[in-house]
Amino acid sequence: MLTALIGQSIVAQTSDAVYIDPHVGNKLYRRSLIVNRNKVESIVFNKGTFGEPQNGTVSGAWPIGSGHGHVSEMSILVGAEVRGTQGQILHIVSESYGSNKDISPDGRTEYWWNPLPGYFNPRRRYVNPLTLRTDTTSTIATSTDATTWPSTWPGKDASWDGHWNGYFGKDQFTADQEAVYVIDDSYNAEFPYYPFANDSTRRGLGLQVETRLFQWSHPLAEDQVFIHFQVSNASDNSFDRTSTPIYFGAFADTHPGGEGDIDDMSGYNNQENMVFAWDYDNGRDSRWSTYRNILPGYIGWKYLESPGIGGDGVDNDNDGLLDETRDNSAGTWVFGSVGMYDVPKWHWSGDEDGDWQREVDDVGADGIGILDPKYDEPDQDGTEGNGQPDQGEPNFGKTDNDESDQIGLTSFCAPVYGTLQISNDEAVWNYITSGQFQTPAQNENNCWVFASGPFDMQKGKTERFSVCWLFGNDLVEIMRNALTSQRIYDNDYRFASPPTPPTVKAVAGDRKVTLYWDDIAERSRDPLYGKDFEGYRIYRGTNPQLSEADKITDAYGSLTYKQPIAQFDLNDGVKGIHPVALGSELGDQYSTGIHYNMGDDTGLQHYFEDENVVNGVTYYYVVVSYDKGYYAGMDDRNLIPMTPYESPYNITVEYGELVGLSFNAVVVTPNAPASNYVAGKVDESSFYHASGGATGTITTTVVDADQLPDNHVFELTFGTTPGVENGIGIPYATNFSLRDTTINSPLQEMQHAAIPLKRLVVDSLSKMTTYDWQRYDSSWTSNVVSGLALNFTNPTPTILAIRQRSGWQSGSKTTANVDVSYTDTTAYTYPISFRIEITDTISGKGYASMGASSATVNTRFRIVDVATGQLVPFYLYQTLVSRKGFWDKNDPLYIGLRKADGTCRWVWRLNQVVFPETILPTGGDVYKFVSPIPFSTSDTLYFRTTSSKTIRTDQSTALAKVAVVPNPYLLTASWEQGSSMPGRGERKVSFIHLPSVCTISIYTQNGVLIRKIDHSGNIADGSETWDLTTSEGLEGAFGIYVYYIQAGDIGTKIGTFAIIN
Repeated sequence: MLTALIGQSIVAQTSDAVYIDPHVGNKLYRRSLIVNRNKVESIVFNKGTFGEPQNGTVSGAWPIGSGHGHVSEMSILVGAEVRGTQGQILHIVSESYGSNKDISPDGRTEYWWNPLPGYFNPRRRYVNPLTLRTDTTSTIATSTDATTWPSTWPGKDASWDGHWNGYFGKDQFTADQEAVYVIDDSYNAEFPYYPFANDSTRRGLGLQVETRLFQWSHPLAEDQVFIHFQVSNASDNSFDRTSTPIYFGAFADTHPGGEGDIDDMSGYNNQENMVFAWDYDNGRDSRWSTYRNILPGYIGWKYLESPGIGGDGVDNDNDGLLDETRDNSAGTWVFGSVGMYDVPKWHWSGDEDGDWQREVDDVGADGIGILDPKYDEPDQDGTEGNGQPDQGEPNFGKTDNDESDQIGLTSFCAPVYGTLQISNDEAVWNYITSGQFQTPAQNENNCWVFASGPFDMQKGKTERFSVCWLFGNDLVEIMRNALTSQRIYDNDYRFASPPTPPTVKAVAGDRKVTLYWDDIAERSRDPLYGKDFEGYRIYRGTNPQLSEADKITDAYGSLTYKQPIAQFDLNDGVKGIHPVALGSELGDQYSTGIHYNMGDDTGLQHYFEDENVVNGVTYYYVVVSYDKGYYAGMDDRNLIPMTPYESPYNITVEYGELVGLSFNAVVVTPNAPASNYVAGKVDESSFYHASGGATGTITTTVVDADQLPDNHVFELTFGTTPGVENGIGIPYATNFSLRDTTINSPLQEMQHAAIPLKRLVVDSLSKMTTYDWQRYDSSWTSNVVSGLALNFTNPTPTILAIRQRSGWQSGSKTTANVDVSYTDTTAYTYPISFRIEITDTISGKGYASMGASSATVNTRFRIVDVATGQLVPFYLYQTLVSRKGFWDKNDPLYIGLRKADGTCRWVWRLNQVVFPETILPTGGDVYKFVSPIPFSTSDTLYFRTTSSKTIRTDQSTALAKVAVVPNPYLLTASWEQGSSMPGRGERKVSFIHLPSVCTISIYTQNGVLIRKIDHSGNIADGSETWDLTTSEGLEGAFGIYVYYIQAGDIGTKIGTFAIIN
């Protein structure tokens, strides 16, 4: 059984009882929101409706950005049979459908659901960083925008103020987007029924509904919107499924072929509790004006959770358990059946399916455990760590979707539009009562009416109703998506959490775009899988949908993954094709046959230069972070297999204008710089290795030249983590820091920046593992700071490398060979370079033995550390035939590292290899032992930067390259983006290679001035666009135009361009 998918499980409230708000709904509190965090984009309203007539571009639009709306409007409905004031039987239906709406005879009161106050920010103020416009529109509260949250949440204490009131817990952002509102039906005063004995103004059925919407960008859920309704009976009356039956459902006008299309097809699937619709001719006569190559596909609504019947002695949901409920207590510790979910086992009786685990689920009623980054203190009610399940904890009660004996879809009809008036409660009642399934009329303008019931709902009690709004290319795909969504729901919406998205910046260049980003994603922690970040992918497109990147299909031919233009991953051995196929984590039968490419162990990089671009074209870039996923044998934790998960992104365009952009998305147009622009740089000649003996290399990459300070000197140093040593007493570099010495300021983004880890290195000759600090990467790139990145190459000392580099210094007379080896099998590949200087007289002093208190002997040679100039300790083993003080052919020479206690650790052994004709070493000969030396705490380096600037140039140089592109302009140029709205889209020409400040005057061939444009771009941008309109807003005519550039002291230029029909 799959017990864990995506994030933490649902947490509804912080106490066992469901909060029923004492306030009353009112139309003054109506708000809307566009949900758009995966491939589904739609406007929703906090009156229980989804979609909006005449707003088809965002009314159930799929795929996002296409403008292909699939629904006119949908409203939830609740219908019940009650007794009126005179004892008469009444059938009351509460809904909010707009067409032929249910309204009072005087036309003043809509008998609709209305939102309660307190669940949104009525004084919202948001400054759009893209348009710089202030948005004071009050919207439904959404997890993605803190300005939409109220100052305090109804039913929550003050500790929740300023925090997200998530269904997954306080500040739990498990879904990529979550929205919440609460409604009631107190304005439904059509019939003489009074649900509140002491308040005749509150009418309807006395119901209150908390509504939450969830979107995930994970490929398994990218075509779905999950919606959860928590329906509470706030009235003084109870509903009984036999005497006062109640039903929960919906009414919708679908149009899979677009608004106004009248060839709908509809169907239902009882087994899957699902209804669906498609277009008869698959869009050949669709009403869409954009992206007509994208076929309509299928739209569906599926019951994931319906009210349960917990006391009828029947297994309504066929899971092997009778009469489960989600409002019970822990019960007792028993051994017995857990139905289809596992073999009989010890479990708490209230945890009917036996999936609550004390080790990971005993987090308390607020749903936040000690491993959660938002955790601050244990639950005040004592539920955390008490050894038994409590309401609000994962996998128990209201957070465990398996613990309910659900009844599912019990009616579905698809009346032709206009044949059923939603305002006719009795007619609607006849459609939703149990068992009403009608074969839909096909190739018509159909509506949907469906429901689940009857069920019991005592006063003060709550029932839960969840649906999934889903889409697919065809019937096979939408049914597969339906199965997947049910599996996701059954596992309590538990997805793995993706890494935090990086924050990306872009630099527009001449025929290139440079991206750079931070490393926040690398510190992400998944609540189940731990720190599992693996790498970055870069996607690019010329439209907000990044459609050019949609290239990778699954085994069924459905576009699933995007093709990156670049990928950087940890050098950790996790590479190639991930062993878990997408969907198979839900069970092998759900596999889509597609595997994620984990990368090639390239090592991480935090910048990318894209030179495959065209000046003037607007590009959309996204940098996503992704995790390792999980597979059998990955480690010894034996967790549930999981495909890798990418961080989400968002690019929102409304009416042709970019209005929303996530931190990991950028929009940029490459262009030539100003003609008098000189880019900032790092003076490579200023690099100075002030101290230390490292033989590695450091280079710089200027990523954003305009961020470089002028004539500043930077200092690079290396540090060690306290308590971390290489096993032989010497601290080694585990991090590095950069400081601007000119202003005496450390760069916070590069203070103690960690050197990346890699797998342990095994010496290819000795088969010995090198010591700990060689686990740190041999090459890596820093984050971008002050416009530049540092590229490190750290050499790895091995015997092979040392043998290749070492030997007798030029001019030495000896012909003896020297063999280099370890002292023994416990020795280390210690990096040191030294000289053995042979002399004719006593010049050195070595140890007489390897003992800790060894005496010393005089030698006719000495050993000098190349980096420090200090003498290196050594031990010369002399045989009986050896000459005293000489290094002879039979005498192994041991090189030592002096430890803190004064003793030596012997790390290298050198032996002369001689033959009869060999000339032995004599005075003046020098043997050079050369080892690659990695960076250490003794290394300090300096370099200097210069800033970008403009320079004075003569007219011929500064204005010679000024041009208009395209020239001629023919209909639509390659860089003009088609709008998702009807119409021709943007039209423009670009003036390029302009000086940083100038004025452009545009004249007709007859000398009439039609437009003047002041150009004052940043010094790196030498382009300006003209939208082909005059100063009066009229479209420019076809013909020849003259432009006149005035650039002050630089000079002027006159040129021509053409607009051709």
